Amino acid sequence: MESEKLKIYQNRLLVADLIKEVLIGKISVSMALSSFPKEKNDINIKCAFDALMHREADEEYRKKVADYAQVQDDFLLDLANILKENEKLPQNIIEQYQKYHAQNLMGEWDKPLKSILKNFKRMINF
Repeated sequence: MESEKLKIYQNRLLVADLIKEVLIGKISVSMALSSFPKEKNDINIKCAFDALMHREADEEYRKKVADYAQVQDDFLLDLANILKENEKLPQNIIEQYQKYHAQNLMGEWDKPLKSILKNFKRMINF
């Protein structure tokens, strides 16, 4: 049980670091997503994955709408800080992501990341 809690914490630290590296421009979103832990049972990691996917998918919108990019990046930074503190995301955030992403976007990791991004972008366009 203790090792399971440690693994959850380590995964959350990794995700927090990946998000922060994207925000400072050190790595790309696709590189961060491909480095996400394969943990499928932590809804907090799933929400962070989905939020980062939105950053990639919203690229054009981020350029067109004033302040959208900053608000989105601030939100991602908040998620990273929550995960770094090993806290659970607020329930309203989890509910919103479950509302729009009931299926597991993290999917099977044997698929290439480009395939995952393609499916995600196709889903957004519906």
